[in-house]
Amino acid sequence: MNLSVMYRCAVGIVAWFGLGFLQVMAEVPSREDVTVITATGKVFEIDYKSRELTVLGPDGHLKHVVVGEHVERLSEVEKGDDIKVSFFVSDLYEVREPTPEEVQAPHTELDHVIKASSKHLPAGASLKQFRSVCTIVDLNSVNMTGTLKDPNGKFRVVAIKNPDNITKLRIGQTVVVVHTEALAVSLEKTDMASVKSEPALSL
Repeated sequence: MNLSVMYRCAVGIVAWFGLGFLQVMAEVPSREDVTVITATGKVFEIDYKSRELTVLGPDGHLKHVVVGEHVERLSEVEKGDDIKVSFFVSDLYEVREPTPEEVQAPHTELDHVIKASSKHLPAGASLKQFRSVCTIVDLNSVNMTGTLKDPNGKFRVVAIKNPDNITKLRIGQTVVVVHTEALAVSLEKTDMASVKSEPALSL
């Protein structure tokens, strides 16, 4: 699978779940947040060779999903099947000055595919990473939030768990964010009626 396809998939996953940088930054100068997200939907199209699926979510929108090589029995999934998909997402925040390389390329897809070593992931899961150099543009001590401006000029609110950190952060500081995500780390056929009461995010 070429990088452009993986990039589109990764961007789609981020937009899909509305995560981006909306994670929790509780320590200075660094913090990593790890999340495993489960979603449900119906298979609209499937390409077994590229391991790509188009999934129809409960909201009526079509979503693009790429299933990792480690996921077995993909051949048993067919068009029209109800499925449950899990994704791994993590964000590493570092409050520091960017390196010369990061200044040159403030938002980039890192040019390697890493293999998962996290206890949250199955062996052999492939991950992609994206790095963004952001700037703190607002700190709210009442709501315990900070606002980051990313290289594309978009503003993202970040919750701050530790009250002590609101005094350590400063407007204008640089936060280097490394966003890591897996292609689908698990996929299973399921009866949608049986998962409606589950506290899972929908597609």
